[in-house]
Order: sequence, then structure tokens, then C-alpha cells
Amino acid sequence: MKLDQLKVLRAVVETGSVKLAAESLNRTQPAISQALKALEFQSGAALFDRSGYRLELTPVGQRVYLQSLRVLSEADDLAQLIRHFEQGQEETMTIAIDAAADLDIMTPVLNGLQSRFADTRVVLRSEVLSGAIEAVASGAAALAVAPAIHVLLEEAGFDYMPLAGSVMRNVAAPSLLAAMNAPRRLADLRRFHQIIARDSGQASGLFDRELGVQKGQRRWYVSDLSMKKQLLVAGLGWGRLPGHMIADEMAQGKLRDIVVPDTHLNFDINIFAFRQRKPITGPVAAYLWDAFAERAHPSA
Repeated sequence: MKLDQLKVLRAVVETGSVKLAAESLNRTQPAISQALKALEFQSGAALFDRSGYRLELTPVGQRVYLQSLRVLSEADDLAQLIRHFEQGQEETMTIAIDAAADLDIMTPVLNGLQSRFADTRVVLRSEVLSGAIEAVASGAAALAVAPAIHVLLEEAGFDYMPLAGSVMRNVAAPSLLAAMNAPRRLADLRRFHQIIARDSGQASGLFDRELGVQKGQRRWYVSDLSMKKQLLVAGLGWGRLPGHMIADEMAQGKLRDIVVPDTHLNFDINIFAFRQRKPITGPVAAYLWDAFAERAHPSA
């Protein structure tokens, strides 16, 4: 029994078909089928019920699959440990940063990182909505700084700490507010374009819907919050942005809060640092986590 066969089994179960498993593993369908047949031969029993449209695990297959997940997880941990010992100080450190997070939270930590580990290349990934959580969950980023809620971080199995609070403000340019003519209900905003930042992740779970977007709402999409702010200032639409990002525009009167009676369009968010639970960390990742811990705010 080989690890490659167990990876094939996992891919077939997760995708539900040999074809999709082949695509996900960049293999041919015959190669996938051969790996399954070899695994079934070694197991001495059929692992899949092939009578339906979608492959379903047999009782024996279910037990083999669950055990294979544990074996693959241990193999991944071992591979990570070997890489850790080979590399020592990390060559590259990737940090996912949500576009709504205030970079002022991070700059003292990054200054220390640069002075202590000058030879480590640092990659700062800009993410939106579920992108930061996905980057950490997949291992693409060692840690992230992003708005989140406790339950999502708990469900993802992350270590996390609150760093700061912020406010998402629903704003528009004065010219657009004048055209809105003192809206009385949220429905009054539908005919004015809402500017929405696209999710940089796969938008699963809580993110698998457009929060704060009404049915029938006219909308434009952008890929980052800087572009969104430019469009809002130009009067091309309305939308939410973090307070720190638009403080100057609010002070200068370029943007104003949208006020709808008896409706709270603004809302508080908490910014967290988070990482995979009990990771095998090198000195750079350990420093980053400890540095954020020194600046954590339990009340955030």
C-alpha cells in the first residue's frame, strides 16, 4: 500500500468521480482507476459501490478512507518536519493581510522582522473576505491578519488572538447622497449601484453568500478596496469601507455616512492574527506570533 494510492482514494472521495479526481491530481483517468484497483486488491474488498451515478464508499471503504486520512496527515506532518530541519531559518515567510486591516497594526512587527531576519524574503498577500482564512488553512500563508469572528476561527481549528477593532462604514459621495434624497429604507438604495469587493477566496461556509447585499441591488464589483474607494469618491456608487481607510475623505467631506432611519448600516469588526493550530514553526514564524502576542488586545 503506497501513499500515492491513499492520495488517489482521498481525491476520488472528495470529488465523487474518477474523472474529477484525475483532473485534481493532474493524472489520467486510467491511472486513477489502476491505483484504486490495486488498493482494493490489497484490501481484499471493494472500497466503492459503483452501482449509482456517484461513487459511494462501502462500509469497508469508509474505514479504509478514514484511516488513510490519518496516515496522510501524519505523512504531511513528517514532510513538514523534515523541511523544517533542512531549512532552519525560513527562506520565505508569507503573511496574508486582509484589505480591511489597518497596516499600522503590523508595521511595528514588520520593522522588527526586517531587522532580525534580513535574509528572509517576506511575501504579503492581500486578501478579501474569506481569502485570508483560506490562505492559512491551505498552508499558503504561515499566518494572517484579518477581520474575523471567533466561531469561524474556532471551526477552522486556528490559534488566534485579537489585535484591534475597527468600524465598517457605509458611505457615499455627497453628490450621490443628494441623488438618494434622504432614503427612508434600505430598499431605497437598490437603484444606486453598490460597489462590492470580490472575495479572494473560494467563499465557502459563512462567506458563501453576499453579506449586506439586497436582492435586486444594482452592483459593480472590484478586486481591491483602493479601487472601491476611488469609485465611491467619484460618486459612482455606495458601499462599506473600514473607517481608517476613509478617515481623510470623511474629514474632507469627500465621503459621508449613509443614514437610514432605524437601520444600522455601520458595524464593528475585530481584527485577529491567526495561524494553524500547533504548527511546526521556524524562528521567523515564531517571532511573528510572539510579536503579535505582545500587542494583542483581549477586549478587541
